[in-house]
Amino acid sequence: MSGFWIIEAPDRDAALALAAEGSRACNRVVELRPFYGG
Repeated sequence: MSGFWIIEAPDRDAALALAAEGSRACNRVVELRPFYGG
């Protein structure tokens, strides 16, 4: 099963840290992409 998470982070480094934590938690590779909402 796959899915996606939308996170809010103050900068790219914080987003990378959250992605790494999520990757470890679910034992899967996580892809990080910027999202620009309006």
